[in-house]
Amino acid sequence: MKIKSPARDDVAIDMGPMIDLVFLLLIFFMVASVVTELEKVEIEIPESSHAKVPEDTKNRMMLSIDANNQVYVGTSPVTIEELKDMINVELDLNPELRILIRADKRVEYKTCKDIMIACGDVGATDLIYATFEE
Repeated sequence: MKIKSPARDDVAIDMGPMIDLVFLLLIFFMVASVVTELEKVEIEIPESSHAKVPEDTKNRMMLSIDANNQVYVGTSPVTIEELKDMINVELDLNPELRILIRADKRVEYKTCKDIMIACGDVGATDLIYATFEE
């Protein structure tokens, strides 16, 4: 005995909710990309043939140094003494703090050296410099 299912001509996929979802995702990513771009100081990061992207970016404090040797934490300019205080506070909250240093390619070596010494003075030893791969 063969059972036949009735033919259904009224079956259709409603595309309206899917289109709404795609537009919501598009708007979300547009807004999210603008927010992440505003949180960084504009600098020219140097290139290196041995550049490596860190696999784990959690617990990183971002420092930036512009071409005028001005140091920033996030987007706020700081002095070396203020930087030491900020790192010390962050280390108290998170002993496994890692520091990402984004230095402009025209920054003087002395400024980078001063920052490394300041980080070492307060106990931050996990430093990484941002570079682009050639």
